[in-house]
This record gives sequence, C-alpha cells and structure tokens, in this order.
Amino acid sequence: MNSHKPNIKTTEDLFADTEKAWDYSDDGFDYKFILGNEKIVFIKGGAGASAGGYKDKYIKMAERVHERLGATVICASNPEEPICEAPDEEEIRWVVAERGFSNFELYFVGVSDGSYENLKLASKFPETVKFLGVNSSYIYFENFENKLKNLPQVEKILVYGTNDEDYDEVSQLKNSNIENFKFVSVKGADHSFNGMIEEFIALVELLY
Repeated sequence: MNSHKPNIKTTEDLFADTEKAWDYSDDGFDYKFILGNEKIVFIKGGAGASAGGYKDKYIKMAERVHERLGATVICASNPEEPICEAPDEEEIRWVVAERGFSNFELYFVGVSDGSYENLKLASKFPETVKFLGVNSSYIYFENFENKLKNLPQVEKILVYGTNDEDYDEVSQLKNSNIENFKFVSVKGADHSFNGMIEEFIALVELLY
C-alpha cells in the first residue's frame, strides 16, 4: 500500500470542481480522484491516455457521474510504454480503506485498450456491478468474449462507433449469448469520437 499518501478519510470537500480534483502519481501512472459515496467509478482511457484525457473528457465524465450518483470517481492514465504493471487494483483498494467503506459497488468505464485492462480488473472484484467498454480493442486480445462471459452477474455494455475500423467485426456480438450484456452503436463515431466529445462524455450516463 502507498502509506505515503495523505489521509483522505476526513476530507470535507468532495472535489466536484475540476480544479480541485485530487491528483496522485505512482511509478509513472497518474490518477485523479473525486471523492464521494460508496459507489466507485473507475475510468481508464486507451493506450497513451492521461488521467484527465483530451480536453479533460474523463474528468468531465467523472464530474457528471459524481453529480448524478454522488459517486467516488478514479480516473487512471494508461501510459503507452509503462515501466511496470499499473497499480490500478491497489488504488481502488486504497480508496476503499481510506474512506472506510464497509460496503461498496464498482463501476468500470474503459476506452479502447483501457476497456480490456478494466475487464481484467473487474474479475478481481466481486463488488463489480457494471462494466462499460467504449470502442474496446476486442479483436486484438485473446478470449475477450470469454472474459465477458466469465462475469455473468455483472451488467456489461459495449459501445462502438459505427465508423470505428473494427465495427463490422465486433457488431456480431449484438446477437451473442453473453449473460447481462448489451451492445450499443453510436452512429458516425470513429474510434476516438473525433468531433463528438459531448456524445462521448454522455456515454457515462449508461451507468445509470
């Protein structure tokens, strides 16, 4: 555990303001936190993404879900060439311990490669309630569909833009027999949702 981190259990300000979001770095991985209740939302971007994302899109997602659910939100960077394995699991467990959560629910939001990383992470937490993957790098990883099937109690939502280069291949999942699964198409969106940042941020509303 990262005992050198400040104690946040008694923090009164929920950091709903972007400029007051609490930042932390660990071995080259950056995290931004918005403190709230026992609903924990973990957001991870694609390879090379910063914790806040382009034009603070992940922070804006975090603010929206915090305002709607009062959730605790963790935004995680995803270095393109990490020097070690991401301490994502440790960060989640640290927040739970520091906030003194006796019961909590986990909601994962992953983009591109970040969705696959979050899928692996979700399997480590029986507290996982929902998994939202946006333009997941489905065809580049083995057993992606099986990993979805191995989370039968988790509500799983895959979102793909119709202009994503993998859309034709992954859209076959629409009729899959994966339990608690929904496939959502976003017309006109490419892999990075270029020119559609507001539509991208609104995807977090699929969590509720």
